[in-house]
Amino acid sequence: MNLSREQAEKLALEYVNKDKSDYYKLTLLSVEVSKISTQYWAATFEVTTPEGHIIEGPVLILVDDELEKAMSLDEAVQAHNRKK
Repeated sequence: MNLSREQAEKLALEYVNKDKSDYYKLTLLSVEVSKISTQYWAATFEVTTPEGHIIEGPVLILVDDELEKAMSLDEAVQAHNRKK
């Protein structure tokens, strides 16, 4: 892996915080090497209200270790399909 866990966490947090909202926040639960592909770090988040009530979760954000870029699962699938 090129990225450390801390670097992957930072990229994932930057990704989810780029579109901040007053109505909800994403709380980081964990960051680990993806079990599907070691090309990715998998960061999981819970979506909560400002009062701490869970709205949705977990939400998966992938960090591409080679590109050093965070993306949603949908974006990762699209990128993979373009490589084929």
